[in-house]
Amino acid sequence: MGKKTFSFDIILQPEFPSNSLVLIQEALRITNQYRINEIFKSKLITINAKKIRSSNGQWWKADGGLEAIKNPDFIIVIGGNLPVQKKSKKLFSVLRTAHKNLSKIIAVDTGAFLIAESGLINKETIVCTHWETKSNFIERYPEIKIVDHIYTINANGLMFAAGGISTLDLILECVKKIKGKDYSDEIAHALIYRPREKTTTQKTEQYNLSMENVCQKSILIMEKNIETPIKINEIAKKLNISLRTLERKFYKLYKMSPIKYYVNLRIKFARNLLFYDDRKINEISSIAGFNYNSVFINSFKKIYNKTPSEYRKYFREQQFDKNIIEK
Repeated sequence: MGKKTFSFDIILQPEFPSNSLVLIQEALRITNQYRINEIFKSKLITINAKKIRSSNGQWWKADGGLEAIKNPDFIIVIGGNLPVQKKSKKLFSVLRTAHKNLSKIIAVDTGAFLIAESGLINKETIVCTHWETKSNFIERYPEIKIVDHIYTINANGLMFAAGGISTLDLILECVKKIKGKDYSDEIAHALIYRPREKTTTQKTEQYNLSMENVCQKSILIMEKNIETPIKINEIAKKLNISLRTLERKFYKLYKMSPIKYYVNLRIKFARNLLFYDDRKINEISSIAGFNYNSVFINSFKKIYNKTPSEYRKYFREQQFDKNIIEK
C-alpha cells in the first residue's frame, strides 16, 4: 500500500465491546495527532446506519450503513454478545466483495463467527476468538483451525483478534506493517503499553500468577474434560501426586476442594453458552458435563442466584430492547 491515507471502516454489531473500539480509535488518532496529518481515517458502520448500543449500555452514532463502505484498506468487524443470532445477508455480501477487492478484514472477538458465516475462511485460515467463545466456535465450525493466540494474521487478508487488549496488539502490528515500526512504537509509548507477540496465549498471565504449579496443571486437565468430567483422583494420578496433596493445595490457593472448583468451572462454561448461544437448557447441561438437569440447575443457582433460564431471560431482555434490534 503506497498511498498516504489508510482507511478503516469499523462495522459494529449490537452489544459490541466498546473497549475494543476505543483502543482502535485511540491508536489511529495518536498517529494523526503526532504527525499533524490524516494518515489514518476511520468511520463507524452499522447495518442500517442507525445508532447502536455497546455491551456497557453506551450508544454510538454511526457514520453510515453498509452502503457507505467503498473499498477501504481495512474492514474491522467487532462482534457482539449474540454473534450468530444477528446475521445479515447484506453484511456477508459486503464482506465477500471487500475481500475480493483485497481489503484486509479484521474480526474482533465474536466477529470471527460472522467471518465464518460469510464463507471467507478456507482450510489454511487460522482463527482465534475470545476464550469464552472458543468451544462454541469449535462446535459450530469444527473444520476451521482455531488457536488460543491473542491474534492471528493470514496470507489471505483475514485477521482475527481475541478481543480486549489483543485488539490493540493487532492494530499495532497492522500499523507497523503499513507505516513502519516508528509509527507503531509511538502509539504504544503514548498508551504506555508494551506490544505482545501474536502467539501469546490468552490465559498465560492467569496461570503464571498462580502459586501452585500443580493446581495450574490440574485446571488445564479440567478444562480439557468439560463435557466428560474426569474423576479428581484420576487427575491426581496424572500429576503423580496423592489425592490428599491435591486437595490440600487447592484449599490453600482457592479455599475450596478441587471437585468444587471443577463444578464451578463447568458452571462458568455453561454460563458462557447461555450468554452467547441459543441452545436449550438441557443441551447446555449435557455439554457442561452434567448427567442430570436438576443437578445443573441447582449448581448454577448456587453461584448466580438464578436458574439458567432466569439468567438467560434477564440479559436477553436487556439485549433485545426494541431500540437495539435493527429494523
